[in-house]
This record gives sequence, C-alpha cells and structure tokens, in this order.
Amino acid sequence: MKISVLKDLMILGCAGALAACSGGDKPNVELIQDMMQTPALKAQSYDEASPNHASMRVPAEHTVPVGYVPYKYGTNVEQASKELKNPLAGDTSEPVMWTGIRVYETQCSICHGPKGEGGEASKSPVSELMALKPPSLLTDKVRSMSDGHIYHIITMGQGVMGPYNAHVPQKDRWQLVNFIRHLQKNAK
Repeated sequence: MKISVLKDLMILGCAGALAACSGGDKPNVELIQDMMQTPALKAQSYDEASPNHASMRVPAEHTVPVGYVPYKYGTNVEQASKELKNPLAGDTSEPVMWTGIRVYETQCSICHGPKGEGGEASKSPVSELMALKPPSLLTDKVRSMSDGHIYHIITMGQGVMGPYNAHVPQKDRWQLVNFIRHLQKNAK
C-alpha cells in the first residue's frame, strides 16, 4: 500500500511540474530587468549608440587579456636565441610528445612534410605548389639553432613563413620544439 501511495505522489508531482513549466498563455514575468532580453550585442552587428555603428569595439589602450604574456623580443632573433631557454629541454614524456605531434601535424607538416624533410622531399600538396620550397628541419643549420631560436621562428615567422603566435598557444610551442628535436634525433 505504501508503494502505490508513493507512486501516486510521484505522478502527481510530475504532472504539477509540467503544468508549471508550460505557462499557457500567460506572459513571462521579468523580475530583474534585461534578464529576458540581453543588452549584449553580437559581433559585427549594427549598434546605434556606437560612433561608427559597429558592435565590435577596439579594446581599451594598454589592456592585456587575462593569462596573456607579451612576447618581448619582436624581430630581435639574436636576443631571443640567447635569452629564451626551453623549460622542457630534453623532455620526451608522452604528454609533451603528443602535444608536439598534434601541433606539428596540424600546423607544420603541410609545408615541412610529415618527417620534417621539407622542400621537394616532403611531397606535401602545399609545398609542391610553392615557388620557394620550405626548408628541411633536419639540416645541420636547423640542428645548430638553439631551442629559443626555433621558438622565435615559430612565434614570429621567418622568410615567407608567417608567424604562428596566433595559431599555436604559448604553452604548446616548447612542446613543438621538443618534437622537432625528436624528429632530428630520429632522422637517418
């Protein structure tokens, strides 16, 4: 008998909850203003209040996003090469290598090839169409570069290679450097 009473109460409670949710023809009650209709604007929408009528605004001067660390070397390759030290130097642990592989395959292999061979040897669909072939990452020149120099090239670009600071997060760049060193070590 207790089970049937409990079952009836549950059915009655569910029915009451559904009736309360439906609302019928009654309008919603707005207890706090602007909670039903947000005043926020979507990107690239028209804004009457803005001087140029664009909803996207330029950030205030001298502001920095949370967690962003500005890159202080700019185009100074020599200083970056000397001062930047790889905090993960020699780390070939599984998480570091997996991140390096993921970033390399996504961002680098399309031009430098799956094994870093670059140029004609890479046989990548993009590098075959390029007039100036991407260099091999396995040459003595690249091997002799410091980790900071490679990090700088990834961040700021070099030659016809553009900067990847917007594509590769700061924390992943050192892992990419370690994966490039791994490719160099395992090359024939």
